[in-house]
Amino acid sequence: MQNRKRFHFDNLYFLDPKQYELFTLYQIGDLCCDSGYLLQEHTQICYEITYVVSGKGWFSTNGKRYDVEAGDLYINIPGEVHTGGADEDDPFRYFYMGFLFNLQREHEHRESFESPFIHIQKMLDKKETPLTKDRLDMKHTFLSALKEFRNLTQYSQMMTQTYLNQLIVLMYRNFFSDWDSTYHYDQGSGGAKEIVYSAISYIDNHLLAMRDLSEVSRALGYSYSYLSHLFTEETGISLRNFYSQKRLQKMIELMKSQRFSITEIASAMQYQSIHSFSRAFKKAVGLSPTEYIRLYVKE
Repeated sequence: MQNRKRFHFDNLYFLDPKQYELFTLYQIGDLCCDSGYLLQEHTQICYEITYVVSGKGWFSTNGKRYDVEAGDLYINIPGEVHTGGADEDDPFRYFYMGFLFNLQREHEHRESFESPFIHIQKMLDKKETPLTKDRLDMKHTFLSALKEFRNLTQYSQMMTQTYLNQLIVLMYRNFFSDWDSTYHYDQGSGGAKEIVYSAISYIDNHLLAMRDLSEVSRALGYSYSYLSHLFTEETGISLRNFYSQKRLQKMIELMKSQRFSITEIASAMQYQSIHSFSRAFKKAVGLSPTEYIRLYVKE
């Protein structure tokens, strides 16, 4: 069986990886397969996000096969054995991105900095399945990123970093964003799970009123250091990162409602000024609040 392709736009950087702030890019591309296409079996040396644009096919991870179709999202992690093939009658086209996180490098240079991708890597490393449906329109972001790589300009490095950051976050949300809403413990079981569940519930119920995380520990009657350690051990994410994620989700929710101005949202989220709110939002999302609303909220 031959590796037949209708077209293949491939950017390979394995010999000279492209460095971004939070990750290192090894490859990104767009592959449109013909009937009979077979992806050569190989061992992953990086994380890889694959988005099926059209058609049908299959991927295999460590010998387990998964049938895929348009709108499916597939992920691989380093060390896995990966292969795949196109459907004979309706061969697939897919986008892909291979990368490694820069967590260690960040810590070496800024010891107090906690990369927002730490939790994403932890969740990827313990994923239960490599396959899910895309619910967040990753196709649009992939297309924007690939367009930048095809037409490099003065600001392409800045734009590609923004798009690729978004792809990693959208991948995480498609696979893992509901973990906190489904986190549960056996009623009456007590112990760590009950404490963590209580912390999650407190943050959910007091998100806009809270001024700092010490309120959670005081409300539950535990020291902050103990509660934070317990939270990380149980969930794989730090209490501070969880709180930051919930705040970001609330900001985006308020923006999408189109009922509040950016100034009103900044005030509701207890930022001292619209400028500090804008800086925090851009650091988390890669876009200013105004840019985000223009691209993803207003038609």
